[in-house]
Amino acid sequence: MGKKMVDLSGKWALVTGASRGIGKVTALSLAAQGCNLVLHSRSLESLRKLRETIEKRGNKVFLIAQDFTEPEAVERVFEKLENQGISIDILVNNAGVNLSIDREMEGIASDFNTWTQKECEITVRVNVVAPLLLSSRAAAQMRARGFGRIVNLTSDIHGAGDHLAYSVSKGAVDKLTGDLAEIMEGSGVAVCGVEPGWCQTFLGGAKATCSAENTSPGMLVPICMEHGANGKVFHAQDYAGMVLEEAVARAEAKYCFLE
Repeated sequence: MGKKMVDLSGKWALVTGASRGIGKVTALSLAAQGCNLVLHSRSLESLRKLRETIEKRGNKVFLIAQDFTEPEAVERVFEKLENQGISIDILVNNAGVNLSIDREMEGIASDFNTWTQKECEITVRVNVVAPLLLSSRAAAQMRARGFGRIVNLTSDIHGAGDHLAYSVSKGAVDKLTGDLAEIMEGSGVAVCGVEPGWCQTFLGGAKATCSAENTSPGMLVPICMEHGANGKVFHAQDYAGMVLEEAVARAEAKYCFLE
């Protein structure tokens, strides 16, 4: 029999980019497991309906609006949490940008040699610097309490010149995941990556082959494992259509964590 799933009841989870797509699906899935939610987006208004939905379940919800392109944005996040007396048990680094999509919407051609310094800096600030700072700050607090889960969204994208800045940023996220997982080994804090698949979201575009809804329960698998897959990258679509317990059992079997 596989190991028992972690009970998430009453734990606080911070989901960045929670107003739509994968972030919204993940927040609702965590709420269904009894988590209290810190929901992040660039605007509070975009989160209000989601807060109402989650609060109707009896979960506590706190909203944070921050633009991760701005200096000190992460510091302001933790200041707000400290002022509320909230300690994060689970961090899902979902927020991200792919300026190729913005270019497409504006009719601007993209190629590997057309990226500007400003576009690269924005991409790195949101996709790399923010997750790095959020993860390192949260991990230190989690380690002090002996429990924590950090999930970083990654991507299988490769060889796409028009998405080069995005692709490079996700490579950096993979390095962040692996290195921080090594640092946290044995502490009760697990750091994992999740590759959600090419999803029909604002970032993924209309041609994407997967739905954001199918990232659940896969997004929760590394959170609910007891653990063992610290530093591993999970593929959310591998668990599409399963109930969470079945998905966790499959992951345990894959990573040889059956008793």
